[in-house]
Amino acid sequence: MADSKFEKLDRMRADIQRDREKVARMLEQIKHKEAKLKEAEATVILADVGSYNMTPEQLSEFLKLAASGRLDAILKNTVPVTNTRTQVVPDDDEEEFEETEENEDEE
Repeated sequence: MADSKFEKLDRMRADIQRDREKVARMLEQIKHKEAKLKEAEATVILADVGSYNMTPEQLSEFLKLAASGRLDAILKNTVPVTNTRTQVVPDDDEEEFEETEENEDEE
């Protein structure tokens, strides 16, 4: 009779162990599915950004405006839009390089 008590306990322990293994497998499945979801979200975001034909700099500026809360005001035309991009001015080395190319073409 004492053996049946222990057999029941052993079965219960084995049942708990099986459940733990199921939980571990399910957690692994969840982790895998979350990674796939994140990848799919990134693909959608990249496709959306690409559809706007924005440069990385323009996208950065747009996101900064959205984060600052100024985007709504700009879209409603209550705040003037200013160009925050800086003008690229060639330095002396670039001009010198262009002159060298022109001199080589003449020869």
